[in-house]
Amino acid sequence: MRVIFLGDSLTRRFSWAEALPGFVVRNFGVDGDTTADVLGRLSLVLAAKPDVVFLQIGINDYLGMEAWMGESPPSAGKMSVIVRNQREIWQKLQNGLPRMKLHVCSLLPTAFPFDDSGRTNEGIRETNARLERAAREAGLPFICLYSRLADADGRLADEYSQDGVHLTPAAYAVWLGAIRPFLDSFHPP
Repeated sequence: MRVIFLGDSLTRRFSWAEALPGFVVRNFGVDGDTTADVLGRLSLVLAAKPDVVFLQIGINDYLGMEAWMGESPPSAGKMSVIVRNQREIWQKLQNGLPRMKLHVCSLLPTAFPFDDSGRTNEGIRETNARLERAAREAGLPFICLYSRLADADGRLADEYSQDGVHLTPAAYAVWLGAIRPFLDSFHPP
C-alpha cells in the first residue's frame, strides 16, 4: 500500500515511514507550504500513484507571517481561500487517481493567541468547521486533529508544542493514533 502524507512543515517534520512499517510511505510535506503551494506541486503526488493520501494543509495560509511578527489575527477571507483551495486539491487528486483514498485532516491549534480573546484558535476552529462541512459534502473522511491536540483553553497543549506551532514526538503519536483506524481498514494488521 502506497501512502502519501501531503502538507507543510507539520507533515514534513516527522518520519512517517519509520512509524508505519508495512506501508510504502512518502512524505510530501514542505516547510512553509500553503494550499496554493500544494496545488502547484500536485503533479508530483499524482506521479507517485498513492493508494492513500493524508492531507493536512492550511495553517500557513491562515497565519501567514503575521503570526511571527505579532500583528493582528488573519482575516476571515483567508478561511474561504483555504477551503476553496482544498476543494481544488481534492478534486484534482480524485480526478487524477480515482481509486485513491483521500483523507482530510484538520488544521491544528496554536499555542499563542494574538490577543486576550484567543481569536487565532477561534478562527482555526471556524476554518476547520468549514473544511469538515466541505469534506462531508465531497464524501471525504475528515480527521479532527485539533480536538486531540488542544488543551482545555483550545490552545496547542504544552506537551505537544515545540514553539507554539510545530509538534513534539508526543503530538505525532496522537496524530498516528488518529489515522491508524483508516490505515487498518485498508491494510489489516
